[in-house]
Amino acid sequence: MFIFTAKVNRKKILLGAAAVVALVLTAGVGVRLAGDVAAISIWDTDTEDAAGSGEQAEETVSTLALTNEERIAYLQACGWEVDANSCVMQEVIIPSDFDETYQSYAELQARQGFDLEKLKGKRVKQITYTVTNYPEEGEVIAELLVYRGNIVAGDICSMKTDGGFTRGLMDHPEQDQTQTDETADSTNTAKGENGK
Repeated sequence: MFIFTAKVNRKKILLGAAAVVALVLTAGVGVRLAGDVAAISIWDTDTEDAAGSGEQAEETVSTLALTNEERIAYLQACGWEVDANSCVMQEVIIPSDFDETYQSYAELQARQGFDLEKLKGKRVKQITYTVTNYPEEGEVIAELLVYRGNIVAGDICSMKTDGGFTRGLMDHPEQDQTQTDETADSTNTAKGENGK
């Protein structure tokens, strides 16, 4: 059996413990800040390639949502203008078991890079704003789910009871129309080439 002894005074022990605590806190803050940034794919309409279609660009946007300004900036980065005074905040619980409707919603969020599966049973803040730049008539809202100060889900939805919709934050109606127009153009071109 070996016995080791060391003579250490209290100052050195306290300084060592303080250094360890400082390192742990620094590492924790670094990990937390790394989670505050998400990449959002947007269509860059200013840059067009030879075929005339917009190129996809990537913009880094913070998902930090502690203040009204941060949430509005996030929605603006997604292409939505909202009425800052229309902010409604309430606490909701993400279900522990997803029914068919909530499973569809979770899949919509997954396509946007959000994972609701890991938040099952958690309390989150649901924050809504009235969208002011939606091209169709009727009340359209932007909804954000915030957990521990970060956006964990979001959507744009119509408040119509008949013919309403829920779409991702980056799904703009103009893109739907552009895609429809491009499909019609390519169909007409193909018909013209076939001589029909």
